[in-house]
Amino acid sequence: MKTKIKSAIWVLLLVVSFSFAKEKEKEIPVEVEKPFVAKNLKKWIAKHGMSSKKYQDYFTKYSKKGFRLTSVDGYLVNGKVYYAALWEKGNTSGLVARHGLTGKQYQDEFTKWSKKGYRLIHVDGYSDGKKARYAAIWQKGNQSGLKARHGLTGKQYQDEFTKNHKAGYRLVHVSGYGVKGKLYYAAIWKKGKNNDYIARHGLSSKQYQEVFTKYAKKGYKLTHIDGYDAKGKVYYACIMEKVGGRYSARHGMNSTNYQLQYDNHYYQGFIPVSVSGHDAGKRAGYAASFKSVGGWKHADVKQLDEKIKAVQKTFKIPGVSIAIVKDGKLVYAKGYGYGEKDKKEIASATSLFRQASISKPFTSVAIMKLVEQGKLKLSDKVFGKGRILGTTYGTKAYGNREKSITVQHLLEHTAGGHSWDNNSKPDNVDTWSAAMQLSKKESYAELFKRILDNRNPTHTPGAFYEYSNFGYCVLGRIISKKSGMSYENYVKKNVLKPSGISRMQIGPSDKKNRVYKEVAYYNPGGNPYSLKMRKMDAHGGWIASSVDLMRFMVRVDGQPSKKDIINASTFNTMTTSSLNNGYAKGWGVNGSASRMSHGGGMSGTSTTLKKMNNSISYAILSNSTGNGSGQGGALAKAIEEGINGIVNWPNLDLF
Repeated sequence: MKTKIKSAIWVLLLVVSFSFAKEKEKEIPVEVEKPFVAKNLKKWIAKHGMSSKKYQDYFTKYSKKGFRLTSVDGYLVNGKVYYAALWEKGNTSGLVARHGLTGKQYQDEFTKWSKKGYRLIHVDGYSDGKKARYAAIWQKGNQSGLKARHGLTGKQYQDEFTKNHKAGYRLVHVSGYGVKGKLYYAAIWKKGKNNDYIARHGLSSKQYQEVFTKYAKKGYKLTHIDGYDAKGKVYYACIMEKVGGRYSARHGMNSTNYQLQYDNHYYQGFIPVSVSGHDAGKRAGYAASFKSVGGWKHADVKQLDEKIKAVQKTFKIPGVSIAIVKDGKLVYAKGYGYGEKDKKEIASATSLFRQASISKPFTSVAIMKLVEQGKLKLSDKVFGKGRILGTTYGTKAYGNREKSITVQHLLEHTAGGHSWDNNSKPDNVDTWSAAMQLSKKESYAELFKRILDNRNPTHTPGAFYEYSNFGYCVLGRIISKKSGMSYENYVKKNVLKPSGISRMQIGPSDKKNRVYKEVAYYNPGGNPYSLKMRKMDAHGGWIASSVDLMRFMVRVDGQPSKKDIINASTFNTMTTSSLNNGYAKGWGVNGSASRMSHGGGMSGTSTTLKKMNNSISYAILSNSTGNGSGQGGALAKAIEEGINGIVNWPNLDLF
């Protein structure tokens, strides 16, 4: 359906004043830059791909919440106009915004609000498919030393720039736009120092990259970028300034990559300072610039990043994601490389990865919640008449060892011995393949029948440790039986939601069914998409981001920095083992609850979740296996060496 923006219909967005008891911020004159500090990370909102109505709705919503519009960019894709915008927490009084204006309407509004003492701070030109349209923002303030122009051809814009530069004016904003195949420009200049910046327009992607690289080496930072198009070609206009601080820039992004880049930058302590959309050939393209305000020193993150990238290169891993917590605060998270290399979809701090056996700690905590709710005891027996699962599974009479298995035995991997282990090939101890057979399509009833009818435990339960995926599969069925809910839904309600996690789920088996932000998986020696993820739910089926894992860790780590979702006595029980000092109940503990961990690995996935000590925890996830042994250990070593190499820890919390 073609979007129609009639010249007679445009929206006045005049915001009334709001007061906030907690903010206590003074109104900042528009010509003075507000100093950025770490707390500003949570004072920004970015939206893109908005229709005119959606943009209006968001404007109204965020204005009421005390966010003021700082940037709006219109762009035409497939005959429809969309908007990308930025809001900052702050004083919303004295702000006027318009969009969908014709050239005449924009000029009339400019004149009107100038007479009322408003200063133009932003203008964006775009096409509605027939004519030029404009979006603009005015702020109450001093109008002196301001020049604004619109509807300029490339030559006129260059002439205006040269003239204004000689007169002592500095370009502060430029917007390019194509209308019926011709390029035009709108721009704002203000009186002031103008010898410490460069501005370029009409650049191809290659030319823009060359300009960026050249001037970045000379100490210039990208503070403004605008992407625009005409006759199927994309162009860029930019402003680079000699300013302090760390900046980052990206262009040529599709919608998914822009969102992933935004997430990735947030979790590294960056805020967006400029964003624009354009037609990139039947889809939207995006360009953006970000500024670091999180307090990280470049040397600290550089040495950490280099260590991760070195392992990534050695093992040819397409994508890696990490997250680090210090004193209960998320201080850093980042994706490296590609989540989906064929589509060049990046890996981000919020990308979802298969967790493999990191699923087990979630199952353990779910069991502990059932214990706290009085629905279960760790000493409860599992199989046999009157037991938790009764005689639901299998067709043969249970043996004495099977009937003596308890919930605790399952949690501690002391239930089934060699007959329930994960060996993929027979060895000198047993003659069975792995109990779960992860690629085999079968129902839980069929799986349990295959194991219970034919594989009696090789040892007395509780007497022998043998790591078992099947044991945790049994725990999943116990959770379902005792809660009256599916395993997945119980964990979501009682573990994930209280931890602030919303996007975790049991992953799909097929690549074509990948969920939003989920990476793709690679294994030169096998097929990651042969795995039956739903069958693996309780022992290896979850997908999550590195940030999700840190939200979970700080709620179950026994530390007071964030309130745990289990009580102290439950935590002590969960991290205490009856047999193996290195593994408790769903957690590796190395003999001490001050160090909790779990790793995971299966075709296309390598994962680690670890509490290094009572101060620092981390997660590291990858989407590839098969390029050499020792990948998981190398990644864990790299991030730990990187963490130990950090000299200056910032005081921020990205949760």
